[in-house]
Amino acid sequence: MSCPVCPMVDNHLEDRKKSKAFMTDLVMSKRVRCELDGSKTHDRFVGICYLDEQDIGATVIGGGLALDCPRFSGGRYAEYEVKGAAARMKLPGYCQLKP
Repeated sequence: MSCPVCPMVDNHLEDRKKSKAFMTDLVMSKRVRCELDGSKTHDRFVGICYLDEQDIGATVIGGGLALDCPRFSGGRYAEYEVKGAAARMKLPGYCQLKP
C-alpha cells in the first residue's frame, strides 16, 4: 500500500528514523481505513488512508516528515507541507508530474 505522499528523506538517517517512529506510534495496533484509487506505483496500491477519519498523509506531511506527491495526489497535500521540509527531502522521480 502506498499513500500519495513521499516520506523519503534524502540520505538523512535520523530523519528516516523519526519518520518511521512517527508512523509506528501513529498507527501500530490501530484500525486504519484505506480508500484505494485503482492505480499502482512500484507494484504498490495507491490510496488515501485514514485513522479515526483523519487523513494519515495530511498528518505525516503536517508533521514535516513527508512531502506531497503531486503525481498521485493531484496536489491534495501541498497546503500541509511544512516550511523548510522540501529543502531537507528529495521528491522521488515517480512523484513528479508528467508533462
